[in-house]
Amino acid sequence: MKFSVLIPVYNTEKYLEECLRSILNQTYQDFEIIIVDDGSTDSSGEICDSYHKKYLSKIKVIHKENQGLISARRVGIANATGDYCIFVDSDDYIEKELLSELDRILTQDETIDLLLYSFKYVQDGKVVKQYSRIAQDGTIWEDSNRKDIIEKLLFSNDVTPIWIKAVKTTLLKSDPTDYSLFFKKNMAEDYLQSLYLITYAKKIVYYYLPLYCYSYNFTSISRNYSYSAIENQNKNHVYSVLMEYVKLWKIDDIETINRIYARWFDDTMYLFFKCYENAKTKSDKKEILNYNWNSMLPNTNLSSFSNYANIDYCKIYNWWRKGSYIQIDSFFMKRKAYKKLRQIKSVVFK
Repeated sequence: MKFSVLIPVYNTEKYLEECLRSILNQTYQDFEIIIVDDGSTDSSGEICDSYHKKYLSKIKVIHKENQGLISARRVGIANATGDYCIFVDSDDYIEKELLSELDRILTQDETIDLLLYSFKYVQDGKVVKQYSRIAQDGTIWEDSNRKDIIEKLLFSNDVTPIWIKAVKTTLLKSDPTDYSLFFKKNMAEDYLQSLYLITYAKKIVYYYLPLYCYSYNFTSISRNYSYSAIENQNKNHVYSVLMEYVKLWKIDDIETINRIYARWFDDTMYLFFKCYENAKTKSDKKEILNYNWNSMLPNTNLSSFSNYANIDYCKIYNWWRKGSYIQIDSFFMKRKAYKKLRQIKSVVFK
């Protein structure tokens, strides 16, 4: 069997059937679907079972207790029997040609361990944005130029998502990382699982192929940036593992470390930024300001990496550290006013 299509599911009853239909309707049919229901409390589990009964030879369903996305993905990998695994989130879907295109490339070169492709953002069935090309079709990364793709992993999101990767199942199963340490820690789980793959894949190849449809849900995104969700966004465990790989890659020079610290800082302050921007009441803002943001930051002085960090984030952090909350509120009020002005201009001069 060529492909194992792995789908982690948790409370996505609204989108799940579209996801499953998009896979079942592929023009290439040498695949299995492994659905891992991670303790859904809506009707997702029943939907999974109904599709399993209808497609007994095609779909396998595993029900488990809720332990988070990493756990569900690792269970899927453990049960995969295809030569390659691809990953589809249950609120996304894929174009009908994706598997046939992947098969075409992988059949031409059976030495590929990891095939990277692309995606597009969709909302209500319409494409709202195409992800940009990150390299020329057929670009190869091996030991001789692995540093180039490691740079992409370190300092961009170009190669991070697990759902833009077709990976040899043997490579996935050889990963010795104890992922149980990260169960229920869903932030940047794609990044965690990509570290081993980018390091040990003997041959990585890229083709643009924007045939994965990533569902852009504004309501869900807004909910992710509430005070109650802050702790769930903590990425310290990810950066701790990353720093071990930096040593393994032998690129732990001061400049690289400071650039990583800057990304760590920017990730954290982006969370602060979005939470404050989405705060509905003064009480919500106060809770955000009272949160110990230093607990999410690298244990070093901002001045050591500030040249690489976002300027506005540095300003906001320094205001927060000094307790200058009026300046923070003024910054966001001005930002809101400018945004409103731009909207008015866009209507007037349309």
